Amino acid sequence: MRQVLVAAVTLLYFALPVHTFAQTSNATVGGTVSDATGALIPGVTITATNVGTGIVNTVITSEAGAYNFPSLQTGTYRVGAELSGFQTQTYEGVTLGFAQQVRLNFTLLVSAVAQAVEVTVAADTLIATTSASVGTVLSEYRVRELPLANRNVMELLATSGGTGPQGGERAGYFAGGRLSAVNTTRDGMVVSDGRYTHGAYSNAYISPDLVEEMRIITAPADAEAGRGAGQVQLVTRSGTNQFRGSVFWTNRNSALDAANWFNNFRGVNKNYENRNQWGARLGGPIRKNKTFFFVLVEGQRNVEKQEFVGMVLTAPARQGIFRFFPGADNQNAISLRPTVDFTGNPVRPANATGDLTPFSVFNRDPFRPGYDPTGFIQNVLLSRMPPPNDYTIGDGLNTAGHRWTRRIYGLDVSDGQGTFDKVNRDQFNARLDHHFTPDHGFSFIYTWERNIDNSEQAGIPNWPDLGQGHYYGAHYRWPTVLATSLVSTFSPTVVNELRVGYKDTKLYTWDPHYVGREFEDPAGVVGEKGQAAFDILPKLNGLPYRPVTRLFPANFTSWTGRSSTRYSISPQYTFADTVSWERGAHSFRVGAEWRAANSRSGNEAHMTPMVELGPGGVPVRDIDNIAIPDLTGNNQTLARDLLTDLSGSVHRITQAFDVIKPTDPIFSYWGQGVYMKDRAWYTNEASWFFKDTWKAGRNLTLNYGIHWEWFGVPWERRGLAGAPSGGATEPFAGLCGISCGGLTRAQFVGKNSPNPDIKLHNNDFNNFAPAFGLS
Repeated sequence: MRQVLVAAVTLLYFALPVHTFAQTSNATVGGTVSDATGALIPGVTITATNVGTGIVNTVITSEAGAYNFPSLQTGTYRVGAELSGFQTQTYEGVTLGFAQQVRLNFTLLVSAVAQAVEVTVAADTLIATTSASVGTVLSEYRVRELPLANRNVMELLATSGGTGPQGGERAGYFAGGRLSAVNTTRDGMVVSDGRYTHGAYSNAYISPDLVEEMRIITAPADAEAGRGAGQVQLVTRSGTNQFRGSVFWTNRNSALDAANWFNNFRGVNKNYENRNQWGARLGGPIRKNKTFFFVLVEGQRNVEKQEFVGMVLTAPARQGIFRFFPGADNQNAISLRPTVDFTGNPVRPANATGDLTPFSVFNRDPFRPGYDPTGFIQNVLLSRMPPPNDYTIGDGLNTAGHRWTRRIYGLDVSDGQGTFDKVNRDQFNARLDHHFTPDHGFSFIYTWERNIDNSEQAGIPNWPDLGQGHYYGAHYRWPTVLATSLVSTFSPTVVNELRVGYKDTKLYTWDPHYVGREFEDPAGVVGEKGQAAFDILPKLNGLPYRPVTRLFPANFTSWTGRSSTRYSISPQYTFADTVSWERGAHSFRVGAEWRAANSRSGNEAHMTPMVELGPGGVPVRDIDNIAIPDLTGNNQTLARDLLTDLSGSVHRITQAFDVIKPTDPIFSYWGQGVYMKDRAWYTNEASWFFKDTWKAGRNLTLNYGIHWEWFGVPWERRGLAGAPSGGATEPFAGLCGISCGGLTRAQFVGKNSPNPDIKLHNNDFNNFAPAFGLS
């Protein structure tokens, strides 16, 4: 039996015109027609009319009295059954959702004259659904009416049964599994991120005005469903025979917010936020009953003013004068034993053995006699450092805070993928539906979006601008979605649905010194907007580097390793086809999908060297409790850090190198024209399914089938995929090194490498999953 099943699966796969698969987004309506005695009636004309567009679909019941509409566009329908000599029966208000399978049975009564019977069906047709999958359906009116503070439809996930608490966009669980293991589709095309495993996530913002339906399946029992244990399915709104639209504007303003406890405690104003969202949508006919359009334009602007405290040096400390109370650790104004009050005046703690004692950190260590000889610390950092005005951070006597109002134009989360409610966004959406004939219909769906904002990972200044400039990083995110479909009815029993789609997510993050850099240009070292910040960087033999102090590493710009210039471009192409075939009481579906994905990415991290200040391999001399009596251990560390910062003492240099060609494994650096580590990964995926919806009885439907998936082995475009080799067993068993009989070594593998026959891992072709359900 197993051999027969495998042979049948293989035959059906290679018989398809396009080796692709997709879960169709259109709905299915089927059932049986019988007379008053229960006898099934063949030859009955069944008509499904889309109330919004006027499109009419017609089928004839089979010899078993069964009928099926395998592919109906989502919307509200009127479904009727008609046969000469019988009363006409009609179901009104049949709402069909994404990939919904609905069963409507007809019982026709004999009539000598023309009579009609109308039956009104519940709006969401839940009782009539024949799918065995478990989940939640949010129709258009529910999505529109449910309150959403930031108008992000994806937040409705948390309202569905089977989804767990979410600490963030990708936290929590989904029907017992991780949220990152969920497949998200829009109009049948995968819209999850092409690089990160975000799962229940859309690369483009999903507005309530964009969605016609949201379906959350927590326990799928359908052979069509793949790429995850759960499914989130979205349908884009379409136009109808009537012109309909709306204009909206929402505002969130901190004027209506309460101040938080910490602001009240410190006696400062609450943070300011002003977020405006606006947009307009319009849908209607281009040609009635034939061609329809839908357009949505939406924008958002978000401005925040944060009460922020950045670390600075006190006036004596900038001159190299360290202050302390003998026998006591320096502590700020909100500590248990403060050595300073809220205005910066020294306060002798009870455990101190003497009064306030100052000393100079200079002229003690022969290797660090005074200020940085290059002048960078004094002329750049100290000259731009604001005075302290907040003594609740630092030690109060030598380091303190400068409180200021920091303005942020939109803010993206640290991993660059967006919270959607704080970014500055412009989005354009369009959908076009055209019916060439009643048997052939085409759909085109497009989304263009741009997000421009600040990002903590790109860099946000900790000091205000004192007239010499302070510098922000920048973050751009540009998602695109394109989906097309062609539904063709070749005969009353055969329907084909062809889908071609494309999505892309472009992510650009610049630290302040490289804002505006053209990533596609290998020589594009500095962007115009980042030129002023880049010019500040000290240089040695033409090579710029970032100095990072110990006491105030974040200042008027970002010098630390957290500030990152990087990019990723992750397109995915999808080709899919599904064939439906009616045979008696059976409705067969077979389909396949091919996805070609790649992700090109680059990261500048440490290609511009980072120089961390500190003692390095030469300890600081004569700053201890022997040279300075009663100087505690914590104060010794603080005083030494002050000296190494002011003197420019180098502790460690971090510099990145990269290999450009797998055939020439030479490590190159910034000075040799290599400004970024760049990789482009490619992979292919394929899926296939076969299923049957069998109307086994008037009130019983069986759903069964099989699903197969293959995830191809990724490769790097230039052959720079690395893998370990060596040890007792080849190719990758050498991780234990010399104990296995040979040294572990690294080698380039995969396509375009010196070892094209060796892959990162073996292909896995036996991923079969049966599915069975009844309703």
